[in-house]
Amino acid sequence: MTRIESLIEKARRLKEKGLTTGEIADELNVSRETALWLLTKATEDISPPSDVYIEWRTFVKSPYRMRNIAKSLVDMVLDVIEDEIEVVIGIATSGIPIATMIAEELNADLALYYPRKLKWENEEREIAGTLSENYAKVDRKNCIAIDDIITTGSTLREVAEYVSKKEGKLLCACVVIDKRGLEDIGGAPVLSMLKVTRI
Repeated sequence: MTRIESLIEKARRLKEKGLTTGEIADELNVSRETALWLLTKATEDISPPSDVYIEWRTFVKSPYRMRNIAKSLVDMVLDVIEDEIEVVIGIATSGIPIATMIAEELNADLALYYPRKLKWENEEREIAGTLSENYAKVDRKNCIAIDDIITTGSTLREVAEYVSKKEGKLLCACVVIDKRGLEDIGGAPVLSMLKVTRI
């Protein structure tokens, strides 16, 4: 079985379990467009969207390894941010475990953000993302956003807009892998351990 065939099979299994296209994209660390292609057009002779598949299960299955990733990200944040960090926003679902460890390291509150990509199917793009009511608020707070991978940057832009509407300040966005090569989101620097660059 080729890598693409394996991804197609994983995407179909996740769809059968009831996951939305956005959730499948998050699980496979690909763009929503790539997930949709895997589910619908991969069997046809249609070229896939330009994307890079990231397999990093060997890191995330070990809490020890994730803790070391979180500590490295904290080190990067403290190199750049001088303001007090009051809230760490973990982006669902994959950003939450790392954000939890980062919040602990920084002695900051933890907020959880559910992006709209996890909720909408087909063309229901009017659905908005939301902050969990069970965790910290971002209103008038200095925040950092944490996710595992930037694929298009749309989720982090969404978080930046949300924080701004709540009169908070996004100090930076921090990810493990940046597949887009972004320098900033809404004026806040983007920090990443790895940047994927196409030549």
